Amino acid sequence: MTNNIIENKTPKQEKEKKVLEVPERIVVKTLAEKMGIKVTDLIAELIKNRIFANINEALDFETAEIVADYFGFELIRVDTIAEKRKQQLRNNIGPGAKKRPPVVVIMGHVDHGKTTLLDKILETNVASGESGGITQNVSAYQVKKKGETITFIDTPGHEAFHSMRERGAYITDLAVIVVAADDGVKPQTIEAVNFAKEAGVPILVAINKIDKSEKNVEKVKKELAEIDLTSEDWGGKTVCVNISAKTGEGIDELLDMIILAADMEEIKSNPNCPAEGFVIESHIDAQIGPVVVVLIQNGTLKEGDYVSIGSTWGRVKRMDNFLGKRLYKAFPSMPVTITGLNEVPKVGAFLIGETSRLTAEKRVSEYKKISEEGGGEENKIISTAKIKELVKSHKVKKFNIILKADTKGSLEAIIQILETIDSEDVAVQILKMGVGNITETDVKMAHSSSAKIIGFNVGVSLVVEKFAEKEKIDVKIYKVIYELVNDIKKGLVSILEPETVRTDLGILKVIALFKLPKKSVKKVDMIFGAKVESGLVEKVSLLEIIRDKEKVGDGIVKELQCNKKSVKEVKKGNDAGITFEGDIIIQEGDKIVVYKNEEKMRVL
Repeated sequence: MTNNIIENKTPKQEKEKKVLEVPERIVVKTLAEKMGIKVTDLIAELIKNRIFANINEALDFETAEIVADYFGFELIRVDTIAEKRKQQLRNNIGPGAKKRPPVVVIMGHVDHGKTTLLDKILETNVASGESGGITQNVSAYQVKKKGETITFIDTPGHEAFHSMRERGAYITDLAVIVVAADDGVKPQTIEAVNFAKEAGVPILVAINKIDKSEKNVEKVKKELAEIDLTSEDWGGKTVCVNISAKTGEGIDELLDMIILAADMEEIKSNPNCPAEGFVIESHIDAQIGPVVVVLIQNGTLKEGDYVSIGSTWGRVKRMDNFLGKRLYKAFPSMPVTITGLNEVPKVGAFLIGETSRLTAEKRVSEYKKISEEGGGEENKIISTAKIKELVKSHKVKKFNIILKADTKGSLEAIIQILETIDSEDVAVQILKMGVGNITETDVKMAHSSSAKIIGFNVGVSLVVEKFAEKEKIDVKIYKVIYELVNDIKKGLVSILEPETVRTDLGILKVIALFKLPKKSVKKVDMIFGAKVESGLVEKVSLLEIIRDKEKVGDGIVKELQCNKKSVKEVKKGNDAGITFEGDIIIQEGDKIVVYKNEEKMRVL
């Protein structure tokens, strides 16, 4: 959102301003969170200055800078990952730049039909092969429409894949937000829109499931307008296309709109320079070693080229396209699978084509010197997580696990959701994590540290399985991340101490004393009569003795009578005979609070 000037600003009392780093565009909600203020306060201040922005609308830097000044903050503009990369690519394109295919990310809420849309476009059946119908890994594909090539990146849609979805927006030229016509805008939809806005990529909306009788397209457009995505037919600038991923209706029009939007963006690259790319997936294959899916952004990658990718390097032994067909050259906007690296790079690392092994090794050496990763990529994931901070406290009970996954993307997604488990008393302690199948070493480590082995989409050989049985190690393999996380939560609950919950039952007034305790006895044992003024009293109830409005002692109901008969409870308005055991002698006129304590299993 752009605003030329903010007037009539009454800044808060002058004091040393706090400095915040923000990108060129920042969503209102994000700015409020960074400043540690209520988003309603920020919106109110914007409204005072005739800026009518909602919680999900993006502010330009100048507007954000002025309004932040009111709250005592100085903003410094910093480039986002996307902006830095775009600038680097612009600097490297040079003469010979040519039009390249647009890279389009498909984003939105879970179950709104992103993968099914790609299925229809590609005439494949990706969705049916996914466990639980949820896309578990980022995948990339290319299609042709009217002679034009479009690269699609399919990102997981569930809230747990926050960082993967964010990365999806940062490496693409256009974002297609899929919204179900029968469900409307959801929190994950808004999150995806915010990522796209902050990445500065144009947004198209695909209103899916128009084949359903429950559809309400106008309601969806109203909800889109509320998050600053007003449809063109409502007087806005957002292209909205009605589609059915099931029947194929509207998909040709969506592809046409993507091509048109890409033409307006004038997307270019230089194929005649060393390759540059971005790792969107990586894993280890037991037979061929590290396998990496790379999106080429500039230049041309050839079989046999040396490359550096973050903290590792290698020589490209083989390249395949998304259909598994061997390639000898990969051009800009192509997603390719490559082999030949020394190690598995982290997802998000940049690939750079090198002239020789020597230059590749030198660049990796320089990268490691300035890297902030410290103990390595896997350790970085753990050390930055809240769960790692929690387990430093000796007061926290630890649930030890060894975590193995099929890819680093999956590993990152699992860590992402484990971070949301909020407890001051228990925490997951990941003793070891990595990509690949479960090994005997994992079992040995689990045995020595009383840990459980958790695997996601990985294998366990018969030898390792028998070894684990012998060592009595619990090994569980999952195909759906949320089943994995739910079982970990159950494990955490099992080591939580039960919570003691107090329930007040009633109020008594002592009206008579029948049996007084012996003076020599330390524990008071006596009988008294009381009127139940409110609630009730039960046998074995706990008692608080109140005298002159102050608590003076505690006790318990050993026996309970009403009308000289033993009973289980006496209710309001009745007299009760109570055999008391406690730490104080009861007096006539005392008030007694009756209560009970119950132990309840705690939840996370």
